Amino acid sequence: MSGIVGFLGNRSAVPILLDCLDTLDYRGYDSAGIAISNQQHVEIRKTVGRVKDLRAHLLREPVMHGTIGIGHTRWATHGKPSEANSHPLTGCDRRFVVVHNGIIENYPQVRRSLMAQGHTFKTETDTEVIPHLLEEYDTGDLEETVRKVLPMLKGSFALAIMSEAQPDTIIAVSQDNPLVLGVGRKEAFLASDIPALLPYTREIYPIKNGEIAILTPGKATVKRLDGTEVTPHYSLADETVYDVLLHDYKHYMMKEIFDQPKALEDMLTGRLTPEGVDLPELAQIWTVEKLKNLRKVDIVASGTSNHAGVIGKKALEQLLDLPVEVSYSSEFIHEHGTLDERNLVILLSQSGETADTLSALREAKKHGCSTLAITNTAGSTLSRKADCTLLTKAGPEFAVASTKAYTSQITALILLAIWMAQRMGSARKEEVSELLQALERLPGDVDSTLIMTHDAIDQFAQLTYDQEHLFLIGRGLDYVLALEGALKLQEVAYIHADAYAAGEMKHGTMALITPGVPVIALATQARVFDKTVSNIKEVKARDAFVVGITTVGDDVLADEVDEVMYIPSTHSLLLPILAAIPLQLLAYYAGTVRGHDVDRPRNLAKSLTVE
Repeated sequence: MSGIVGFLGNRSAVPILLDCLDTLDYRGYDSAGIAISNQQHVEIRKTVGRVKDLRAHLLREPVMHGTIGIGHTRWATHGKPSEANSHPLTGCDRRFVVVHNGIIENYPQVRRSLMAQGHTFKTETDTEVIPHLLEEYDTGDLEETVRKVLPMLKGSFALAIMSEAQPDTIIAVSQDNPLVLGVGRKEAFLASDIPALLPYTREIYPIKNGEIAILTPGKATVKRLDGTEVTPHYSLADETVYDVLLHDYKHYMMKEIFDQPKALEDMLTGRLTPEGVDLPELAQIWTVEKLKNLRKVDIVASGTSNHAGVIGKKALEQLLDLPVEVSYSSEFIHEHGTLDERNLVILLSQSGETADTLSALREAKKHGCSTLAITNTAGSTLSRKADCTLLTKAGPEFAVASTKAYTSQITALILLAIWMAQRMGSARKEEVSELLQALERLPGDVDSTLIMTHDAIDQFAQLTYDQEHLFLIGRGLDYVLALEGALKLQEVAYIHADAYAAGEMKHGTMALITPGVPVIALATQARVFDKTVSNIKEVKARDAFVVGITTVGDDVLADEVDEVMYIPSTHSLLLPILAAIPLQLLAYYAGTVRGHDVDRPRNLAKSLTVE
């Protein structure tokens, strides 16, 4: 979950590394550090805190001028956040310098073995075994030593390595953990994620398993572990620097909430046609015969993506005559049912690098399942290893709490459901026609929702300032949305927010409803509206402060709640997208009114590359 950067060229490395780390600090912000080489000597600076704290540290203790360096921003997995546990790390001496993302699974055994051979450890990290191994098996040549040590490491990891003996070289390794090589004019760059490189280069190459990249002055070489040279095929990153700038927004989370109309428009452009839905990226692989041979669909995802998957399940089941099951990625490899070549496993991940989801992908492939990735990141590990990929085209998302990626994932699943139904001949023409018309209106409806709910949500968030508990209730798809709203409030505002199926409150949870406790009641689904209103009355009878969210045209809910917010009326499958907007805004404002860093919540990171 940490971020790695590297630079080798003719310019000063420090500002480049710091700027790249700023872009990557969504991957971890417990500590940060850099190692700089002037091609004669390597110096290290590191500190607890974010990249801004590292900048301040460098003002107090400047590092020497150098044109080569590696950097790291950490999300702690082994060992608490501390300067000692911060990267870059060295061994008994400063011969080798390492930054690492991922997990070294066999580090306890390796550590014991190295200690028996006289090595002394100074940190609580799994990473520290790497520089000690490099010392123990040092051949005098950095590349050869790295090649010798790598087979001794088990796990998922990305590494950038420097040495005092060869201070003009950086070696990079990727093993089931993302690390991207970028090139410019006599310059080479490394980063855990493409956006960090965009201000400097758009020519990128994801380093693959079984490869090492060797960066030397004027040259970037890629080799296999056996020493065979590989010709890297660089691609042109399609994201722009404009996409990653805050512009007039104070936080990325707010920018990304307001990005949603455009993100959805980009998602739909070229895919909605007068005939229906066109997904050429899938049509090449998914023949009609293959689709009709399916017996079950599994949707696998974590966190917010899992909530999107549950809404996608409803769309797929409504339009296809197939059972659909949704699983958490971390549970799927242990708890799945029967899997074979007649299963389609859909894997959702914003980054395309979520470790649990990649493990689920490997499990699905092991059983011969067809696999489809829905991700926001072209070139990610998930997109490369799944049979086919449906890109959400939401653009870079830097706030830890997912907003536009979530609504884009729901949209992608609905498009997929229509496309599959059309090709399988199971589409109900009238229902599909209504849904297609609603999809055409969707970006405008999201824009209207932002306008309609923004100010009211800001005011309600002020009322939650001194509240430690909050409840969200709903039925059907509204209950799924309540789960997502609760998650957002937990991760951004640190509020103990709980979501409940509205009809289940009376079976125990009503004991927690006390006078004045805030309850958000979602009542957007017409099929269960009357039942939801009855449940709202039960909550109001216990003097809760209830805020209702319903659709324009409803004249009932306003008489039953303390405050009501309206969203545009649309197809029932799309209402979870519109109703998500006020919940995202509430999490944002509830977090800011408490003074929290809403982009970088405590104890969390964006790209979860460890299991």
